[in-house]
Amino acid sequence: MKRLLGLLLLLSSLAAARTVAQTMQLPKFPLPALVENRYGDTKRIGFLHFLRQLQDGGVQELDDVDFLDENYAELTSLSLPALAAWLEAACGSVGVELRQSRLHHYDGMAYAQLLEVATSLAAAREIKEHLAMPIGVLICRRRLPWGDLPGDGARDAYLLIATERGLLVYDPPTRQIAPLPDFPNSSDVYKIQF
Repeated sequence: MKRLLGLLLLLSSLAAARTVAQTMQLPKFPLPALVENRYGDTKRIGFLHFLRQLQDGGVQELDDVDFLDENYAELTSLSLPALAAWLEAACGSVGVELRQSRLHHYDGMAYAQLLEVATSLAAAREIKEHLAMPIGVLICRRRLPWGDLPGDGARDAYLLIATERGLLVYDPPTRQIAPLPDFPNSSDVYKIQF
């Protein structure tokens, strides 16, 4: 219910923004592909599923985990390239070059929320399911380098996405993606929010 209220607030804000900036045009959002159970229904996962995967992924002593919903869908990993491309296009449509965003003030939580809201709206429009989308944020210390990102001890936020392949960590500016067990800073995670 909290997400629905948040989405309604976002929609009213977008309507107001549209009257102010008629030139802003977000790209059409691709319908996310959801994992189905053996009966052909959307697979539902809950917080225990997430907690087990976090533990299996090397996240230790995590006290700050927020689940805003009771049940979540699970995305197919094949839909991730389209979601990532949409995120880049959406940012570009409002004048943000996602690939260059780390050169300025970077807020990974904002990108996670944007993608989660867009995915939720697409699912509500097309699928007519009342399940939260499994796109969250993982906040950690970068003690070890990860691809293009240095191991400088800085605080950083990444998208955390539940798929049939498990939890995947995704960094939009660098386009890096890794299963949580392969993410080098999984033991330095201190906040997760879905």
